[in-house]
Amino acid sequence: MLKPYSIADVQFQLGQEIGAEGRNSQVYLAHDPQLDAQLVIKKIEKQTLDADQYFSESSCIYAAAHSNVVPIHYACQDPDHIYLAMPHYVNGSLKRLMDQRFLTVREIIVLATQFLSGLHHIHSQGLVHFDVKPDNILLSERGEALIADFGLTKSRGLNGLAEQRKHYGKMAPPEFFLDEEYDHRYDIYQVGLTLFRMCAGDAEFDRQFASHYVNDEFDRDAFSQAVVGGQFPNTSNDTFPENIPDPLIRVIRKCLLAVEQRYCSVIEIVNDLAPLDGELLDWQFSRDAAGRHWMKKLDGMSLYLDVGPDGASIARKGRVEGQERRINEYCVAALSRQATKRFLREN
Repeated sequence: MLKPYSIADVQFQLGQEIGAEGRNSQVYLAHDPQLDAQLVIKKIEKQTLDADQYFSESSCIYAAAHSNVVPIHYACQDPDHIYLAMPHYVNGSLKRLMDQRFLTVREIIVLATQFLSGLHHIHSQGLVHFDVKPDNILLSERGEALIADFGLTKSRGLNGLAEQRKHYGKMAPPEFFLDEEYDHRYDIYQVGLTLFRMCAGDAEFDRQFASHYVNDEFDRDAFSQAVVGGQFPNTSNDTFPENIPDPLIRVIRKCLLAVEQRYCSVIEIVNDLAPLDGELLDWQFSRDAAGRHWMKKLDGMSLYLDVGPDGASIARKGRVEGQERRINEYCVAALSRQATKRFLREN
């Protein structure tokens, strides 16, 4: 004899909207009076999806508990919407951190290794995320990166592929413009774009994307040709700040190759990130109207390099809160990119 499911009320009060994830879903801060807890509620319109399939795939995420995957506390529905309840991470997203400043190489490697661990776990459950980007990587109270937002996540079929008709255009891989089914390497391409944005900055990423607008109209054909042809994004060395090591740039480029040449698994990316070491890890880079700036504080010493728009440079070092002195070899009228990289490697 089948036992019917019990139906009970779930109460929460929606507060401030903290994110609109497209036209069909919103994200709110919410208060659950039964738990006296502040949560995040994602509200999705039912008319835009197959509710049973959505709950089925959400249950896979719920079952796939992992320290670098944002958990789903519970799910519920009313006649018009589905609601997913998740923890509230006060540190926000990786995107928010990137909007505040450039990341150091050490931060890039640590955060990438963490969210890649979560993504590997998702792939091990036979799922493709389909929406890996800085906005969907959240930071815990300890500053650890967790992969989030499974609104586009799909299960892979017996042929190892998953269908997905919804895509975030800026992060679409070449196969999006060529095929109708995809495997987990779709996510690996998006990992490459995420790493590119972490290294080069979103201003550079947005500048390159904006170049495909003509008279305020997006040229989709030109953009798709650039993606398929490997011209978007431009990953030439001079696109990156000089503190970004060449091995890290090579990892990004391999993620962005055609699907057959791309990394086959997330673990391969982690293995190539693990050996990165050296003096480049802790430089803090910034850019403004006065030029490009690097600063590092380590073992009681402060090091600075400022390069103006015309290439004129000033290099300084000294004790923290102590007197500084110039490093005359790097105080020149026009500091080359090669000399900049040498200074950053050697200090």
